[in-house]
Amino acid sequence: MSASAMSASHKSVVGHTPKRPSVALALGGGGARGLAHVLMLEVLDEMGLRPAVIAGTSIGAIFGAAYASGLSARLIRAHTEEVLGQRLGFAQALLAARSEPVLKLLNFLPVRSSLLSPLLLLDQVLPSKVAQDFGGLAIPFKAVATDFYAQEQVVLESGDLRTAVAASVALPALFSGVVRGERLLMDGGLVNPLPFDVLEGAADITVAIDVTGASSGPGKRLQPSPLAALVTSSQVLQRSIVREKLRASRPDIYIDVDVDRFQVLEFHRFREVLAAAQPAKEQLQRQLERVLTSETAVPVADDKAGPSPRHKGGLGGLRRLTRRRPV
Repeated sequence: MSASAMSASHKSVVGHTPKRPSVALALGGGGARGLAHVLMLEVLDEMGLRPAVIAGTSIGAIFGAAYASGLSARLIRAHTEEVLGQRLGFAQALLAARSEPVLKLLNFLPVRSSLLSPLLLLDQVLPSKVAQDFGGLAIPFKAVATDFYAQEQVVLESGDLRTAVAASVALPALFSGVVRGERLLMDGGLVNPLPFDVLEGAADITVAIDVTGASSGPGKRLQPSPLAALVTSSQVLQRSIVREKLRASRPDIYIDVDVDRFQVLEFHRFREVLAAAQPAKEQLQRQLERVLTSETAVPVADDKAGPSPRHKGGLGGLRRLTRRRPV
C-alpha cells in the first residue's frame, strides 16, 4: 500500500466516531403513578436519544403512543398538566356520579357494562397530534393487552393505534373491553405490567420504567371503598408479576420509580407524582450516561438477582456491550 493510501486509511479510522448504542424503552402500567413516565421521556429528549422501539402497558401505552408519534416530552407534559389541571374537576364529578349507584347495584343486580369507555377517555386525554394508525408513527411501538377469553398476552403493533391503546388501558369493571377482530381485549397489566421482554433483541440496551409501586403501609381508611379495593387488587397482581419476571431476567437498565404513596386513581395529585419522580429521572440520566460514555457496559456492584427490596435501577447485566475504540 502506498504512503498516501496508508495515510487516508489511517485518517478514516482515526476520524471514525463510535456509534451510540441503540435503546429500546419499556413503559409500565400503574395508573396515576404512570404520570412519572413523562419525566423519563424528558431524559431522552435532553440527552438527544431516540428509542429504536417503545413498548407500553396501560398508562405506559398512552405515553408510549404519544412519544412514538413524534411528540416531544415537553409537549406531552404540557398537555398532561392542562388535561389534569383544567378538566379533572368535571371528570371526577362525572365518575363519582356514575360510580356510586353502579357500585351499589353490583351487590344485587347483574351489570352488563362497565363504568367508562376507554376509547371515549382517550378522546379526552390524548393530544390531537397522536397518530391514528401504527403506520403513522415516527418510532415503532408495541401496545400490550390481554385477550380476555384466551387468557393470554397480545402485542399490538399494526392497524388502528387508538383501539390498541384503549385495549391496553381497559382495566376490567372500570372500563369496557375493546373488540379487535374476534378478540375481546383488556388491560395489558393483567399479563405483562412491564413489557421489557417483548423488546428482547430489538436494541443494544433495554430500559424499563416500573411504576407499579410497592407497599406503602395502611391507608387513611382501614376499609377501602369497593372501587379502590378492586383497582388496588389489580395493582397487587401487577407488582407480583413484575417481581417474578425480574427473577427470570432483567432489562439492562431498570428504574423502579418511588411513587408508592400514590393510589392508582389519584390523578389529581399529578404535580406531587412528578415531584416524587424527579430522583428517578436523575437516576435514569446517570445510568444512560454511564452506558453511552463508557467503552463497555457491565453490571453494577449493587445489582441484585431478586427484585426486593426496592431495586433502584442499574444495569441488568443481560449482555456485555462492547463499543469500538478509535485508534
